[in-house]
Formats: sequence, C-alpha cells, structure tokens
Amino acid sequence: MRKLLALALCAGVAMPASAATQFNGHWYEYVQDNVTWQQALAAAAAATPIAGYSAHLVTITSAGEDNFVANVLTNNTIWLAGTDEDVEGVWKWAAGPETGQIFFGPGALPGSYTNWNGGEPNNNGGSENYLHTNINAGNWNDVYATYSPGGYVVEWSPVVRGAVPEPASWAMMIGGFALAGAAMRRRVAVARFA
Repeated sequence: MRKLLALALCAGVAMPASAATQFNGHWYEYVQDNVTWQQALAAAAAATPIAGYSAHLVTITSAGEDNFVANVLTNNTIWLAGTDEDVEGVWKWAAGPETGQIFFGPGALPGSYTNWNGGEPNNNGGSENYLHTNINAGNWNDVYATYSPGGYVVEWSPVVRGAVPEPASWAMMIGGFALAGAAMRRRVAVARFA
C-alpha cells in the first residue's frame, strides 16, 4: 500500500516527511503496488505535490542515482520511465525533465547512462517495450507493459523557473515598455498644458 506523503515546513520550503528520501536534489518514494507500466506512469505523475518540484515516474540518469534507487531506496524490481513503444530500439524517457530524451539506440545523447542486463534489451516476443530493473542483478530489462514488477518509484524533480525569455518575448516586452513610457510622457505633457 502506498505511504501517504505529508508536507512539512523546514526553513520556509515544503519538504516531504519520512516517506520520501532525498538524493542529488531530488526526492524519491518507493511505492509497492502491482500495476502496469502505464498505471505506474500515471500514478507517479499524480503523486502528492511538493512545492517547487514536479512528480514523475523515476528516470535514471547516472550510476549514482541507479545505485541509490536500486540498493538504498528499494531492493525490489520496479518500473522505470523508459520506453521504446514509439520506435523499436529507440529508448526514450517518458516522464520528468528528461521526457522525450533518447537514452539508448539511434539518436541517444552522447554520454547517456544505461545499465542493461546482459543481452538486453531484446524485445523478447516482440512486445517488450517498457523498462524495469531486474531484481536478480539490479540491472535494466525490457518487458511487456502488463508485467507486475511489484512497485515503482516516484521521483520529484526541481521545477526550473525563471528561464531566459525567447527573443520574441524580449521584443514584445521592450515594445510594451516603450508604449507604456510614451503613454506616461503623453499624460505628463497633457497635465502641464491643462
């Protein structure tokens, strides 16, 4: 059964209570539940919010994170947010800030982290399009969507705010300031002659 995630205030920032664990600026919570990959993906995205973070099915982008999730947080087989359902052999992240990023196969970003078990991914039977950790080795395996690994991990990633505006946004903002300035000068001029 899923643990309830409570919010606590610590130095003015909402932080999860004991149900979640922090690693590398992200929060993680293991959820023991026999669900399909699609159900895990949806449930993780709908997890209890944490201020300043977005919830998603876990993505693994480094050996340290992989070790943390597999050996520290849980030693169970879990769903990960990877899939090649769109194009066979092209593995992408389907959640989190990495959504759409290819991590394995043609078009993968240089240096992308993977931890496939020997001989994987193999698309055994032609329908293994979803990623989970392999309990016997802690390595990754492709499997069919309705496989029940016994759980999944919710990851809360920091939300990036205050990104630099696009050039068109800058032009609109500068134009708006110019119009506001012109209107203010007009009001001052009208007030002087009144």
